[in-house]
Amino acid sequence: MQKIPYKTDQDHPQIRAYKEAVEKGKKSQHVLPRGNEWVVKRAGTQRASQIFDTQQEATTYAVSVAQNQGTAVFIHGTDGRIRDRKEY
Repeated sequence: MQKIPYKTDQDHPQIRAYKEAVEKGKKSQHVLPRGNEWVVKRAGTQRASQIFDTQQEATTYAVSVAQNQGTAVFIHGTDGRIRDRKEY
């Protein structure tokens, strides 16, 4: 049986849309609790980009970053679970 090599068309609109979605997801912002503070982290990173005293301050900052980048904000509750998501 002859194997046919798998080849993707990199210019195909669905492949391009998928790649753009993956890249966009890597830039999304997360508002997370850390002790008595709230941190804003970019998806996939270990370090916080900013630290705030309140969740509201952290959310405001994360929203401004997401609006500039055209990405999403994931707002986590005190238990760490995602309670809200905003797309920009």
